[in-house]
Amino acid sequence: MDTIITIKDVSFNYVTGEQISRGVKNVNLEIERGSFVVLLGHNGSGKSTLAKLLNGFLTPTEGEIIVDGINTADESKIFDLRSRVGMVFQNPDNQMVASIIEDDLAFGPENLGVEREEIGRRINWALDIVNMSEHRHRTPTKLSGGQKQRIAIAAVLAMLPNILILDESTAMLDPKGRSEVLETAHKLNKEENMTVILITHYMDEAIDADRIVVMNDGEVILDGAPSEVYQQTDVIRRAGLELPVAARVSEKLIERGYPIKFCLTDKELAEELCQLK
Repeated sequence: MDTIITIKDVSFNYVTGEQISRGVKNVNLEIERGSFVVLLGHNGSGKSTLAKLLNGFLTPTEGEIIVDGINTADESKIFDLRSRVGMVFQNPDNQMVASIIEDDLAFGPENLGVEREEIGRRINWALDIVNMSEHRHRTPTKLSGGQKQRIAIAAVLAMLPNILILDESTAMLDPKGRSEVLETAHKLNKEENMTVILITHYMDEAIDADRIVVMNDGEVILDGAPSEVYQQTDVIRRAGLELPVAARVSEKLIERGYPIKFCLTDKELAEELCQLK
């Protein structure tokens, strides 16, 4: 796989009056095309700031970010950049601009100058991807939280981005809604080869990722596969995060001398326990 995002020596400062605070500190990352990456961290860790830097909402104070060949600081390319990097935020209501779902999906492509016939094809495709085709003529206010977020994703997809960033997109949802959004994100990654960056503080949402990047106080403190990152239990806890239940249970059993491996999921833990004699 080739690199689609390069983040080199990037820092970003928030300036309020005479006060300066660091949102991101000297971050270096490369993200491969078609990968599913989770940015993990507690509130204020810098993960959402980094997301806004990726599609040009913010510009680095230091360093540079290259996204799909575009320098995010190049103002002449900002329109092109945002058509390639789609973002879905925490509250889907804030992203909806029309009273009918298919009109909401048409809004982005229309602003990109896409022809009407092509817009229709994109709407059909995007709604089908998120399993919401039957709702195209409904008003978003009648949908559940998970359904609204799937429509928000579809509206972004209608602009044919290469990268999908979900910025705490499951934070306001119940477990069913969270599951619906995660299933959609993984489907896009696997079936459409879309690069997905999921930003969250829910540890269980990162288990199936290709890669986890943990941030704390604006810095990257861990970076690797879930099985590697989650075993750094002391670092995880110092970052203000809590391991998934299966990981905590297996960790305690290992400490007490039980011959099992460190587990990330309930299924893995059950299989390990069944093998104990």
